[in-house]
Amino acid sequence: MWYGVPMAVWPLSAEQQMNAFQLVKDLGVAVEIKMDYQRNLMGGSNMIVTAEEIENGIRRLMQSQSEIRVNVAAMKLTSRMALVENGSSLDFVGRFIENVMSNMS
Repeated sequence: MWYGVPMAVWPLSAEQQMNAFQLVKDLGVAVEIKMDYQRNLMGGSNMIVTAEEIENGIRRLMQSQSEIRVNVAAMKLTSRMALVENGSSLDFVGRFIENVMSNMS
């Protein structure tokens, strides 16, 4: 996200399914190569992914004016703004440290 590079996701196990779903469906910053939730949930991690599926995902990813690239550019800006002076992450960490220090005995 920091560098504004869209992703191709191909979740294989564990929390990768949830992360991939969020990147593709919720945030719109990635394309799916293969997401077969039912098969992966039932232990079918040896599913076959064709060269055509990989090619289609990468081609969608490489489209210069795609919605994914617009979303990634916005996320890049948002992630960088979080770390500037008075940015949300910097501000939160500062408040957290103050809270911890004030509650120490």
